[in-house]
Amino acid sequence: MRMILITLSTPTYNNVRAASALPYHLIMGAKETVNIDFEIYSYNINGIDDLGIAEIERELNVKIHLLQKPWWMIWMFRLHLGMLRVLLKYPYLSYLRVPEETIKKIKSSNPNIIWIYGEEIAGIAKKFEGIKRIVTMPDCESMFYYRMLRQRWATKHLSQILRYAFAYWQYRSMERCNCHANVIYHFVGEVDAEFFKNINPSSKAIFLRHPLYAYNESKKIAFSEPKIKLLFAGRYDFYCQQGSNELLDAMLGRKQDLINNFEITFLGKGWETWNERLKTAGFVSSHIKFAPNYITELQKHDIQINAIDVGTGTKGKVLDAISNGLLAFGTKYTLENIAVMNGESCVQYSTVEEAMDKLMDICAHRNKYEQMAENGRRIVLQKHDKGKIADTLFDITKAK
Repeated sequence: MRMILITLSTPTYNNVRAASALPYHLIMGAKETVNIDFEIYSYNINGIDDLGIAEIERELNVKIHLLQKPWWMIWMFRLHLGMLRVLLKYPYLSYLRVPEETIKKIKSSNPNIIWIYGEEIAGIAKKFEGIKRIVTMPDCESMFYYRMLRQRWATKHLSQILRYAFAYWQYRSMERCNCHANVIYHFVGEVDAEFFKNINPSSKAIFLRHPLYAYNESKKIAFSEPKIKLLFAGRYDFYCQQGSNELLDAMLGRKQDLINNFEITFLGKGWETWNERLKTAGFVSSHIKFAPNYITELQKHDIQINAIDVGTGTKGKVLDAISNGLLAFGTKYTLENIAVMNGESCVQYSTVEEAMDKLMDICAHRNKYEQMAENGRRIVLQKHDKGKIADTLFDITKAK
């Protein structure tokens, strides 16, 4: 079986300056099932150097060809003229093209599947009529901006509203234009697929769960004594700032209830101020900007908290936590598209008051929540297996 991948970012084991890990692990999952000859054409927007590309070729047993960006795009950013993007009807990456000679070369190799990664280049699929085509989006970007426009904290100023409305219009226009018949559009978000389907009712949009990356099943799930170890993992950024601020403020307000029961760690950049505030208030708190061995550091903790306000698709760091034996504790957007259920295999909250009550309940009923963490790990290892997901996506079993 022969497959051609055309991708915005060069696949990498972990995300590097882009969501580049998903195609890497889908390739690994596919190769677990059957021997597939993959050939990759990459725009390398994540800037992997020659040595890195050679290493990826060796790890995946693939050949990677680099595609060039158009001269005007290179010079637009070299001259710091990125603001000119507002003159474009579609997001600027959607103007990337594959040279005709490369298209001919790909067709002459008689691939079974043309696989495209990145919704901005989904329109390339029309160049390969007659071949099975799959576009891994993997999220619906127009839905992200639609969600932003519904957030009170994100629409306080006219400039914010105009920015998000314009981006929503750009992506929605692109998603309409680039949708073609007989192309499968693959999402790792269930609502993302539905949103895209509403824009393009005749499209073949499918939702498949996000594959697991790295995990270690050896962790025995038993909450730490005397204090349960809470982990805030990931960068303190736009996606979680508002929710994290509200949650941590509430924890400070309930410090007399929490301070003797929980120890807190921040893993990721940007948490310096909150770490100092918690320590000043009397909490045992630490901040790790970067962990050389992420999984080892992850498994030193009991519960991962993510207060994500807005986003799309699947949150990879949440999936990492559950598969490595931590109890996931977070908002609706934190846990969407992961095969867990609130109260059975994760803890979901709607308000910070509810979150505080659930933290106190965890202190009172440790065994109950340890079992939730165990349930979460078991179901995620089963439902997010990369081999099974790749098999479903590419119909590998049928092709053997």
